[in-house]
Amino acid sequence: MSGTMTQVKFTIETDIVSAFKRRCADEGVSMASTVRQWMETIHPARTTKKSVLTRPQRRKAVLEIVSLLNGILEAESGYRDAIPEQFTQRQEDAERACEALTEAIALLEEAF
Repeated sequence: MSGTMTQVKFTIETDIVSAFKRRCADEGVSMASTVRQWMETIHPARTTKKSVLTRPQRRKAVLEIVSLLNGILEAESGYRDAIPEQFTQRQEDAERACEALTEAIALLEEAF
């Protein structure tokens, strides 16, 4: 990695962020390294010539994102299913996260 560091800020629904944090914690990886790897996959190191992703490259990147979101959805569904019945607020929060992830996946699959 070069000596230049850049801070990136994302605006994402809190349920999705929570699911992403849990998934990273479950897999023992940092959120920063996960985002960095994802960004490097989508935007390879820039050269002097500006590169433009082709449609197949964009489709591949979107499919990788869908795969990542499916993994997060699977983890969140498992979390939701393991919540005892007396914790209805947690169940509702987890259900909203699952619904948001399912909707995001459907929209991405529809786009490509």
